[in-house]
Amino acid sequence: MKKIKYSILILFLFFIAENYMAQLTYFDWVNPVEKSEVPISKLIAFDDYKVVVFKSSQQKIRLDFIDAEKDVSTKVLTLKGKCLGVYRVGDALTIFSSVYNGRTKKNELYAQLIATDEVKEVLVAEQALVGKLHNNFKVSISPDFKQLFVLVEKPHNKGKKEAIVFNVYNEQFKLLRSQPYLMNTIYSQKRRINVPMINNKGEVFLLKRHRVQNQSKYYVIGYSTGGNVSFKEFKLNYKPILDAQYVLDANGQLIVGGTYTSPNSMRAEGIYIAKFDVNANMVYRKEYGFRHETMLAFTTEKVLKKNGLGLSNFKTNSVLIQKENIALILEHRESKANTKTGVNKELKDGIIICSFDHKGNFIWDVPLKMNQNDWTEKGYWNSFICFNDTANNNLSIVYNEVGYFDKKADNDFGENVAVGARNITIDNQGNYKVGPVKDSFKGAPFDLVFNAKITQQVGDKIYLLAEPLDKTKYLFGVAKTN
Repeated sequence: MKKIKYSILILFLFFIAENYMAQLTYFDWVNPVEKSEVPISKLIAFDDYKVVVFKSSQQKIRLDFIDAEKDVSTKVLTLKGKCLGVYRVGDALTIFSSVYNGRTKKNELYAQLIATDEVKEVLVAEQALVGKLHNNFKVSISPDFKQLFVLVEKPHNKGKKEAIVFNVYNEQFKLLRSQPYLMNTIYSQKRRINVPMINNKGEVFLLKRHRVQNQSKYYVIGYSTGGNVSFKEFKLNYKPILDAQYVLDANGQLIVGGTYTSPNSMRAEGIYIAKFDVNANMVYRKEYGFRHETMLAFTTEKVLKKNGLGLSNFKTNSVLIQKENIALILEHRESKANTKTGVNKELKDGIIICSFDHKGNFIWDVPLKMNQNDWTEKGYWNSFICFNDTANNNLSIVYNEVGYFDKKADNDFGENVAVGARNITIDNQGNYKVGPVKDSFKGAPFDLVFNAKITQQVGDKIYLLAEPLDKTKYLFGVAKTN
């Protein structure tokens, strides 16, 4: 009797685990659409339609609209000037373009609002040239799509300090406030790396990377709704920052996470996480070395003894905000060329998920081996989809088992699968489960692979793309987390 009860308990726990560790399910695909020679750049989701955006080429851009009845219509538009990106602003699909007006001697920023039957054009900002030198525009949209931040980068001027202008607008492109700013401690450079962000309150952040003598310095600049500008250097206690990724949390504050290294080294030796308010004050900053077991998942004791602690070819992919955690995702990417054939091979050994609480305290990390080896397509299929399982507060990773082309088909994946995908689901304690993504392309007209670079999550729905191996067509689809 005890054995029977024990067996029932095991089955019950297995049932709970199977349901708790959710996967992508309920795939629904639109009929195949012919692709252009220009690659797809992003997906944008609206309540009643979705848009597949192709990269701009020769002042043209292609937009594919998928309506609620799963019908696809294509628009090819002529851009006003240099495309700065396609975004959702309010309820409008908007293309931003930079134009030089020879008559007024100004750089102009235009927004083209795309509707089904018309294109509305709005002059958003203009900036006079500095002598004969041109200004540069950068655009950021708030998470709720109701705030617009336009950063104006004044031209490079040798021996002068770097100058910018903050412009904040509402969703109707009404200018709410504007502020010029001179970075008194930083000299102007030709190559400027300024990452603009705006939260739902209209507070602005600028994450800046500045190169000095082959060393990178990082700065956080905040622009408050009251018009105050704060500028502070961001550095770690002992080690140089190797890379940085960023996200706004639920309160609109800036979270920056990444890896650190040693001087004159490109190996990632550990991780950091930091939080800033709009006055560029550091709420917290935490630094953690890699656990030895984590490093050994991707290297050997022999290599560590020879080269020192750290991981080669690992960079920060993203920072994700969860209900109870902050996830920092590190990704391995390595490119090698075959000296005999000249064919480029991209290797991706896997990723490391590092989890912190909302005060920056380290909880756990999980090294995940993927072993993606793309010999023929220069890494086209090498990537992964990462999303929050909102129902169970898990983190899920879906990746193509690239390198599987010449192997016998695995029936675990189901029908019409050119390359199988695997799902890794991780709970808030770092427990994880790996399994095949089943029956994702059942009934498709040909065999397919997930495009694991283009995806968007809205609630419990995941919008994604799939393609055949020849990449001549694509299918737009929606999946859910069960």
